[in-house]
Amino acid sequence: MSRLISLALRIFDYKTQPLDAQNVNLVVLHIPDQIGDAMATFPLIRSLEKQQIGHLIIVASTINSPVFQALVLENTRLTVITSQFQDIATYQEITSLAHKIRQEHGVPDLCIEAMRKKNIKTLLFVKTLRAKANLQAVGLTLNCFSPVCRVASRMDQKFRAPVPMTWSILMRDAGFPVVNACFELPLATNTLQEVGEQLQGLGAYIALNLEGSIANRTFSLESARQLITLIQQVTALPIVIVHSPKKMDQMCQLVAESENVYRLSLDPSILRTAAVIKDAYLTISPDTSIVHMASAYRTPVLAVYTDFKTRWPPMENIAEIVVVGRQVSEINHNEFTEKLSRLIKRISATSTSGSDA
Repeated sequence: MSRLISLALRIFDYKTQPLDAQNVNLVVLHIPDQIGDAMATFPLIRSLEKQQIGHLIIVASTINSPVFQALVLENTRLTVITSQFQDIATYQEITSLAHKIRQEHGVPDLCIEAMRKKNIKTLLFVKTLRAKANLQAVGLTLNCFSPVCRVASRMDQKFRAPVPMTWSILMRDAGFPVVNACFELPLATNTLQEVGEQLQGLGAYIALNLEGSIANRTFSLESARQLITLIQQVTALPIVIVHSPKKMDQMCQLVAESENVYRLSLDPSILRTAAVIKDAYLTISPDTSIVHMASAYRTPVLAVYTDFKTRWPPMENIAEIVVVGRQVSEINHNEFTEKLSRLIKRISATSTSGSDA
């Protein structure tokens, strides 16, 4: 960041108090971002829960709020506030939200800025909320951010460490309890039941996701057909396609023309997709959010990335990664088949080892 920009950002700075984890009661966790970003914040949440703080307010986006829908905390009051995705929220919406939190709940003892973005909207929220102390990992050196952020910021900005690991280290350095660095996505019993009923009788299955958050991470229909053929050449396991509402027509067409390929008849949702992945034999996906779901449930995963995502790797031990060029549809068929075969052998070996034990 240039010196000129750094100086300009000083208008968002303010004087805070030294952070004392033992006296923190009201915390605001600010994450109006994507699904995976929200799932990565659970080391922050679990550390605060372990500390038994009085009240946690999570500022989520309309996109990622389902991640927190079934979250239950012991000994800590939880409030989830849904706002617009930060990239499209107006400055007025951001300041109004921060003012509302102060008016309804008082001055927060701590704000954890989990957006990991050096932008005006992020700083505007922090400045308007004016918590007694602030944590972040984006690397800003403003006075309003606690100096205990240095190690986590270095991990995030220089070493591009996995995000859950960065958050776990941040909480440790801030004096909060140490917790595991992992993704989570809690699911309600009714969601698990309705999805389980749909998949009853299939036995072990592969969860297949064919779309990413942007076009170059989404398989074309023809590439999707080829991918299904490749999978079926390796294994006879049924395939369950998970997808967003916008891909409904294409996925219905794909299922109709394919043998041993299925999809839920329920309306697509983040939580139903997660329930499919939770009980899958393995998951295949070009989308990091789906990969994080697999990591959360310890489901083996084959990730197809358009570049190597050091901050967002699979965090499940049984995993393989295929890295392609600019478009996921350019995937190397031989490499995909080889890594899928290897993944299935690893799963089988682990299952056999577990049954012997």
